[in-house]
Amino acid sequence: MRAVVYHGPHDLRVSDVPDATIEDPQDVIIATAATSMCGSDLYLYQGEMPDLAVTGKTILGHEIVGEIVGVGSSVTRFSEGDRVTFPFSVSCGTCSMCTLGLTGHCSTSGKAIYGFRDLAGSHAEFVRVPMADGHLRSVPDVIDDAAAVLLSCNLPAAMIVVDAADVKRDNVVAVVGAGPSGLLALQLLTDRLERSPFVLDRVPHRLDRAASLGGIPIDVEADDVAGIIGEVTDGAGVDAVIEFAGRGDAFDLATSILRPGGVFAGGGVYRVETAHPTSLALLFANDLQMRLNGLANVLPEIDRAAQVVMEGSIDTDNVFSHRIGLDEVSLAAEAFSRRDDGFHKMLVTFDH
Repeated sequence: MRAVVYHGPHDLRVSDVPDATIEDPQDVIIATAATSMCGSDLYLYQGEMPDLAVTGKTILGHEIVGEIVGVGSSVTRFSEGDRVTFPFSVSCGTCSMCTLGLTGHCSTSGKAIYGFRDLAGSHAEFVRVPMADGHLRSVPDVIDDAAAVLLSCNLPAAMIVVDAADVKRDNVVAVVGAGPSGLLALQLLTDRLERSPFVLDRVPHRLDRAASLGGIPIDVEADDVAGIIGEVTDGAGVDAVIEFAGRGDAFDLATSILRPGGVFAGGGVYRVETAHPTSLALLFANDLQMRLNGLANVLPEIDRAAQVVMEGSIDTDNVFSHRIGLDEVSLAAEAFSRRDDGFHKMLVTFDH
């Protein structure tokens, strides 16, 4: 089969690799119909997580929709021909962490993530799914492939963080990071707030998309962030921040614009920010409420996310900017990494 293989930072190559096969009775094999690249994949692609990518072996990707073409003998919930997706992390559904809903911390799988280390990801024609009964989910035919891909990670992650923000209708809210998950969070906020949320980013085309979806764009490099927010809030700061950038400077910015007692709801991945200094004094003095969800437990939210899509309350098409084939993934990954003008998120489609 063909797959995109990691060969080092900024070096992905489409290669012939061994076919995905049933290795355990709990496995299924999916023929990939569509996949994408998550912002968290960029940490591996850019060489920021060298311990999580094996040169010449790792197949990135954890977003998918496809059809089951092989079923292990112990699988009871799925059959060949089923249209399915899976969350970014593997979970058994029965361990103590899964029982608590903390599926991203499954003790049976060891917090295994598709596209990390030896577990092949979705940038391939076929994907092996271990512990399928525990975390595989069916996808209704009325959901198109683009929207279905978002069920693996972006949309349920956005829902988790918006819920964690616990906003009230009269709140002033800011979204930091206008990537795919940030734009989904922006849309989810629309029905919950009386006024449009601020959206903070440094990439012009991302801010343009946010504005088209009803957000109030603020360019963090060109605009007076504190002045704009201070004018609206009488200098107090926003009631809640939803953060999806996953970088230390974004964390600092988000906490700096919160009012005392405000809520920081984080969906950004801070895996590479281990040495970033954080002002505990600021967090303490302002009584800030910190709710981090970077290792999002998306499995319990996938069915609800599918319902949101079917209700038509969000524009999933607006999240994608490019539709490509497998051979174009390496070029698209570089464009995504550079935040090239107009490049927001790719949809990779397959013909079987």
